[in-house]
Amino acid sequence: MSKFSYSMNQNDAIMAFKKSFMGQGLGVAILKDKGNEFILGAPMMTVNVKFNNGICSTSASLFGKTILSTVDTKIEIIDGFKKIN
Repeated sequence: MSKFSYSMNQNDAIMAFKKSFMGQGLGVAILKDKGNEFILGAPMMTVNVKFNNGICSTSASLFGKTILSTVDTKIEIIDGFKKIN
């Protein structure tokens, strides 16, 4: 599990997140979009991403841990996001 702070409003942060995962060929797809919460990956290999009050946090299912570092790295390189732990 990782946490990131972002230096923009929440709507802009979510749009930057969506743009970075759309069509990049990472093998990590957005499976569900619940507004502030996203489920990425493939069935049985999921990573949960939540946006809440300036903090973006990630967590993974058992098999999702194999792609968690890829998702964390991709979020970390989005302009305006900074890893805090």
